[in-house]
Amino acid sequence: MRRISMKYARPGMILGYPVFDPYGEKLLDTGVRLDEHNLKTLARMKISELFIQDNRVSDIVALPIIPPEIEGRASAALRQLMIETRIRGRLTIEGIRNISSVVNAMIEHLSFSPMGEPSVAGILSRKDFIYVQPVKTAILSLIVAHKLKWDKSQLASLGIAAMLKDIGYAELPEEILHKPGELTKDDLARIREHPTRGHKLLQQFNGKTTTVATAIMQHHERWNGSGYPLGLRGTRISPLAQLLAIADSYTELISVSPGKNKIYMPHEAIEFIMAFSGEYFNPQLVDAFVRQIPCYPAGLTVELNTKEVGIISDSRCGFIGRPVVRICYRPGEGILEKPYDVDLSKPEFQSKFVVKILDYF
Repeated sequence: MRRISMKYARPGMILGYPVFDPYGEKLLDTGVRLDEHNLKTLARMKISELFIQDNRVSDIVALPIIPPEIEGRASAALRQLMIETRIRGRLTIEGIRNISSVVNAMIEHLSFSPMGEPSVAGILSRKDFIYVQPVKTAILSLIVAHKLKWDKSQLASLGIAAMLKDIGYAELPEEILHKPGELTKDDLARIREHPTRGHKLLQQFNGKTTTVATAIMQHHERWNGSGYPLGLRGTRISPLAQLLAIADSYTELISVSPGKNKIYMPHEAIEFIMAFSGEYFNPQLVDAFVRQIPCYPAGLTVELNTKEVGIISDSRCGFIGRPVVRICYRPGEGILEKPYDVDLSKPEFQSKFVVKILDYF
């Protein structure tokens, strides 16, 4: 399969993997041939990327490690809880149980079906951002924590904290959350209240969610003490919040969010996270994160510094920015009849590197 953004989708392309909406509803199935009608529908629904059939990479399976159905169910559960909280002014036990249930489903899937790779597709819909971004943050956080061998209790608390990190938004005006232009200083001040508001909402459960509430309160704290709301630094910040800070920043960078229009590519977001290691983020957790979240996900078309063009056949998590590339075009030879793989993590190919992403944003 080849991975492309909606910008490069054309009539006649055939889907290699189903397309789902942000809430897990299947829109188009594998094998569907794209036409003008379904392309307009997908664009209107702000679908960010597609997987299409390509005989050169028919053996590449670029599947998300957490199925879209589970991810969608999580977004739907969070949306329902946010709406209920906005109306009632408090969290419900049933809503928390629904969140806990879907987090457990993610953990179980990571434990028993570790196939696939993290989804690094951003969010293009502002109206869905507050319901979808926490779910993507939860998935990335759990993938890293699972690799670090956190126990099941820690994983559960981490996942729930990620899902509920922005529950304080339920008490903020919707016009701020969905504002298309730049946010004013007053808007930003109101948004910065959400960790404290979220912590307060969790307090109604009489200490049973202390670990989760603390992580929610602290997920915007920074390693050097420059964060908010308490200005904590280093190990005074909850370990859960330290990891959430990284995953939260990453998913926001690759998405359209309130007051922000620029979208970073996955490798650019990884570079940002690495650049602020030791300043904003715990260096050890940064190292774990960037070795699990691919700079160049499978199926992506890239150009190398040698002007060769290929498709990522293996993202090679653990080797930062050094994937396996299936070379499909070489200068002077044109399109190759028999594409071949080049593993950029091998010493003999150390002079080659990715310089450009093609068929994407």
